[in-house]
Amino acid sequence: MVFLWNAAGSPLMLAAGRRALVAPLPLGDTKPVGGFSGPYPSAIAGLSGWWDAGALDGLLTIAGVAPTAANTPITAVADKSGVGRSLMAYDISGDTSPVAMVAAPRVNGFLGAAGAPDASVINDGPSLDAEWGLLHPGLDLGSGQGWTMYLVWTRPNWRQGTYYVDDAPIPLLHTNFAAGATILQADSAAGTNLTLFPGQTSQVVLTNTLTRRHSHAIILRNTPGLGVDVWLDGLAVATGVVNPLPASANGAVLFLHDGSIQGSAQCWFHEAARWERAINAADIATLIAAQARWVLGVRRGVNVLVMGQSNAAWFMTSGGPLALAQGVAWYLGAASYKVTAADAGTYVSPDRYSVISGHPISNSTPPLFAPGAGNGTFLTNPGDGSDPSTWAAGPDFVALTDFLTGTNALVSPDDISDIAFVVWPWSEQDSTMPYADKDLYKGTVTRLLALTRTLLGRSAAQLPVLAWNAIPYETNDGVQMVREAIADLAADPTNNIVLFAAQTADSNALNAAYDPVTGLSSGGDPEHRDEPDLLRYGRIGAFMAGRTAIGLGLSDTIPAVALPASGLVAAGGPRVTHVYRASDTELTLSIAHDSGTDVIVPLQAANGAGFAVMDGGSVAAPGPMIAAVAARRVDATHVSVTLASAITQASADVMVFYPYGSAQIGRGDAVTDNAASLALPSGWDIGADLGSAWRVNMPLQATTYPIFLSDTAN
Repeated sequence: MVFLWNAAGSPLMLAAGRRALVAPLPLGDTKPVGGFSGPYPSAIAGLSGWWDAGALDGLLTIAGVAPTAANTPITAVADKSGVGRSLMAYDISGDTSPVAMVAAPRVNGFLGAAGAPDASVINDGPSLDAEWGLLHPGLDLGSGQGWTMYLVWTRPNWRQGTYYVDDAPIPLLHTNFAAGATILQADSAAGTNLTLFPGQTSQVVLTNTLTRRHSHAIILRNTPGLGVDVWLDGLAVATGVVNPLPASANGAVLFLHDGSIQGSAQCWFHEAARWERAINAADIATLIAAQARWVLGVRRGVNVLVMGQSNAAWFMTSGGPLALAQGVAWYLGAASYKVTAADAGTYVSPDRYSVISGHPISNSTPPLFAPGAGNGTFLTNPGDGSDPSTWAAGPDFVALTDFLTGTNALVSPDDISDIAFVVWPWSEQDSTMPYADKDLYKGTVTRLLALTRTLLGRSAAQLPVLAWNAIPYETNDGVQMVREAIADLAADPTNNIVLFAAQTADSNALNAAYDPVTGLSSGGDPEHRDEPDLLRYGRIGAFMAGRTAIGLGLSDTIPAVALPASGLVAAGGPRVTHVYRASDTELTLSIAHDSGTDVIVPLQAANGAGFAVMDGGSVAAPGPMIAAVAARRVDATHVSVTLASAITQASADVMVFYPYGSAQIGRGDAVTDNAASLALPSGWDIGADLGSAWRVNMPLQATTYPIFLSDTAN
């Protein structure tokens, strides 16, 4: 092995005055994707292989035809050069059921990739199979042959989920000639080197600034007698590197694998090409121009920090936060997604967690914790009447601090820097507070958010909080209080609070028996939401979170200017804007649409589920409640609701709720829009990219504040 030492700011030299590094590594190509019209590698004469996984037409299913949809299992990347040598899926283990290679969508901007995502590896998403690669039956990479190789790949993360090689470098190009040799490799596990001919006497570090997540394009050109020249992301980084292989070294070639057990690079394959000659300078310029199709350089990861109590824990178990992070990554075109969270009791000595069952924000909430007590909660109310902005962190916040920072931290600085949101599926115990404590509750929210943002070194403008509309829980006026308080705080842009689920009563009790034909459920744990509903909230929440992230300038390969002006969720779903008192028992609701164009009244919604009026009184001093017994679609923007009994008060004193307090609407029983059936803007069909479960009819938003009746039709 030969080490090449080099002074900062000077060119790295080989022998006889030849440079190995002739320019600094590029920081990345920030050109937006879309509208690329060429050139492509096929514009260069002598092409002997071209494999393009960026679009479905370059991939092959087991039937030997191009897949018609993303995420379809494929067996090969087709050779578009006309030579007819496809790159075949490779799996060293010889499993009878290896992880399937798929046509992955939206890996680099709107362009796709080939790879084998493995759902069983859950450290970071996407998790790629440790055994997968691509095989070409035979290429000569010998020193005596003129040849040029081109490769574009994306690494979403360091190696993960292997038995013993997570820390080992990853192979990008490997020949099986003779005993085998890796041609190009990248460091893993916080390493930063991209190395040509690793382990050989002529090895050269092409860059020592490789990042954890990246997309790169490399050109290797071998000229007999002169060696190998290298271009990385369009810049020459090495010239005349000695090729250590024999003059002829014809053998099978592996892309993104080295032929060893768990030898996968765990990278996405985008594109590769081959010429049986050392292409000239003009051809190199053309090939560099072809790279403009890809966004190259450093890639972003999306991490979400989950805080809360028991429903937050069930949210984690359901996969909701990971779905939310994945959806945000889809919006941004980010390379990876992750959840940062730990349940109390998982790590002790010291305690480290972000979620703890039964603990509200502060010990102001009766009857669990008396004011002044220090044994629990994230904030400690000293019981002296002081403003919450002065309250000290409680024991739970100390555990959060130790989870994220300090010598016992369980979260790396890299992962902390990726945190894009604090996710707050949290309202349970706090919604047992009396309605009169709304200002106190709002003060505790803003205090805890300020402490959390300071802990992470972010301002409110830099770190949004995703909160949900309060779930059904025990008391009516307390739930209404929390709904109103969060709505008030979210209305102030300086707080940077976003409702990720504007309706949560369209859910069942945890583990309830449910009939999807009728929409009826029974039994279960009423203080916790069922996991299918929590997972759905994660998916629904990705729409508002994704738009928020784009607004903060967090876009990765998909620029903010690519976001369609219409057709996607922008306001959290449809909402009630006006209620007309058609009679003392009939109300007509006006609906403002978001991404939908029509209303649907399914299952128990037709029986009025969730609709109620308060016939006089107020939330603080409730009057008589009248439930609805029927609801029907009038037209695309109006729903008629029938009440169980007649209203007695003047319209200005009658309030409409959807729902009231802790009332549960039920899964599938909310009025919705028709968004799932509408055509989406080109490139923005999340259901096609992530699965049909992502195409949802958005539920009618909850009324955070009640709506007063009007005697005027709208």
